[in-house]
Amino acid sequence: MGWPVISGDYIVGDPKSPVAVVTLASDYQSLNLKNYAICGTCFTENFGIEKVIVNVLSNPRISCLVVCGQESDHFAGQSLLALAENGVSAFGGSKRIIGSEGVIPYLDDIPATAISRFLREIEVIDLVGTTDPAVIQQAIDSCSGKERGEAPELSMPEINEHSWKKYEPEVKKNIMSKIKKG
Repeated sequence: MGWPVISGDYIVGDPKSPVAVVTLASDYQSLNLKNYAICGTCFTENFGIEKVIVNVLSNPRISCLVVCGQESDHFAGQSLLALAENGVSAFGGSKRIIGSEGVIPYLDDIPATAISRFLREIEVIDLVGTTDPAVIQQAIDSCSGKERGEAPELSMPEINEHSWKKYEPEVKKNIMSKIKKG
């Protein structure tokens, strides 16, 4: 199986590097970063994060994830940090990122074992809001590869523009509660 295993908006650098970089809503190409295995965007607090987890875990050399750039409208960066700090709640059958400010922060399309392994094996570096290439590059260069087990074979269902509809009742509930508070 080739790597990366899931398509997305990213570029592959050196697959032997221990570092993955997520630039959130910032243009990763304009940052001219180097010494990473994979570098790309992440806009959503659900499918986007799931893609990051799958591609990071499927390369056993990656042990560090630098989360940087401008935050997305869906709070993907805040949600990634909340995931790293708090994990997920499986209450009600869905895997919800605890403490996420996103509207639909559910990681239901990847196994709970993948989420647990990500939390155990991947160091997440918080540079959310940072767009200075020198600062980001310093974080990349500071990561040293830690031994990880073999890469798990992970897959995800096909995601398209209609995939979010399974969360439509939750979105309506969240939006209505925000309207009532306002």
